[in-house]
Amino acid sequence: MKLVRVIIRRLLLWSNIFLATTLLFSFFLTFTDPAVFWPAGFAGLPFIYLWPACFLFIPLWIFYRRRYWLISLPALLLTLPGVGASWGFHTTGAALPPGPASFTVMTFNCSSMGLLRYKTDTGRLQRMYEELEKASPDILCLQEFFTNSGTRAPNHLDSIRRKLKYDHYYFVNHYTNWQNWHYGTIIFSRFPLVDTAAIDLQNVSPEEKMITARLVVHGDTVRLLSAHLASQNLQKNEYTVVTAPNKDQAHGVMKKMKAAFGLRSMQAQLIRREIAATREPLIVLGDFNDVPVSYTYKTIRGGLQDAFLAQGSGLGRTFSAVAPHLRIDYILPGPHFTVEDFFIYRRKGFEHFPIMARLSLKP
Repeated sequence: MKLVRVIIRRLLLWSNIFLATTLLFSFFLTFTDPAVFWPAGFAGLPFIYLWPACFLFIPLWIFYRRRYWLISLPALLLTLPGVGASWGFHTTGAALPPGPASFTVMTFNCSSMGLLRYKTDTGRLQRMYEELEKASPDILCLQEFFTNSGTRAPNHLDSIRRKLKYDHYYFVNHYTNWQNWHYGTIIFSRFPLVDTAAIDLQNVSPEEKMITARLVVHGDTVRLLSAHLASQNLQKNEYTVVTAPNKDQAHGVMKKMKAAFGLRSMQAQLIRREIAATREPLIVLGDFNDVPVSYTYKTIRGGLQDAFLAQGSGLGRTFSAVAPHLRIDYILPGPHFTVEDFFIYRRKGFEHFPIMARLSLKP
């Protein structure tokens, strides 16, 4: 029995060393550009599981009366900022009351408004409209937006404008099918848009742009950047590679992810340059297709706030597939703003969940 206990402790010790080392790599590799070293793109994905697993060894070694807990402690302390970027520590009662200068902004990758293979999922579409009308944001930014200017499918641009009472909008049409089927990115606003532009993001789809707009919000000029960064372009059946690995399928998924990491790196640096050149109060938002412990997030966020971290709680999942921790959609206000509240609208059938922040400009 003594030999068995020794073997068990040895296995636990080596497991602890392995986990602590992997945790350090998971966090610190995300400071490396994936375009230069592609494994850095994968590094942050398991972080949210590695940290608590490494933490559990501390009470275990205390129980065994061994000082091996000193293996975990430095790794946990050094990677604590990753926990701070991943987990919201606020309760529902932490929200600030709205004031006369408050306004709401929402971002939502709406997955072509429920359109799939040129057929609309009417149930999903109805739920989307229900959530949009319930939230009724003052500024609404939609990525992967679809509208039809003919009669064969709904004209979502006009419907959303009418139902939610938006006087202003800016639509960037990325591509068109059959003259009337339009796909792109859009901003709807109850505030005047005084300046708009589309910026090439070097995306997988060369037509896709980042929207930049200046709005007059309660008498102040605010700049908005709405972006949809390069996705992995995984098909539904490829998501199962996580739970049911297949060698050939896994190779294809890895190839797609490696390509997307490099593209998002370039896009993040481009957005960072836009942020650095902005002098007005700024809000950056959209679907970044990367988790908080990632090169993409670190590069874009810089000194910006994260609305979820300011008022949210838990892991803030915004993507419904693959894993329960994927927060890949963000609202990042600049330091000029107070984040008063934050909301995630989770509904069955949504690939991405809409997120909304209530903000106000600081005096």
